[in-house]
Amino acid sequence: MNDSTLQQLQTLFRKLFKDEGLIITPSTSANDIPSWDSLMHIALITAVESEFNISFTFNEVMQFNNVGDMMKLIEKK
Repeated sequence: MNDSTLQQLQTLFRKLFKDEGLIITPSTSANDIPSWDSLMHIALITAVESEFNISFTFNEVMQFNNVGDMMKLIEKK
């Protein structure tokens, strides 16, 4: 997985979750970030799609278990 993708996501997560100290890794999941609820998940997917100029299908989103899964799909697209 690409470090630049992780860095872009890191910046996006910090902005979205309003936490400049937030550190994400490929294994980071919603369980690791208390404010990552279902509404925040929708906002996150929308922000990622906009940031990387891609679109995810519903089925793709449902298969995300962690940041690494998201990164793999971003890099694939």
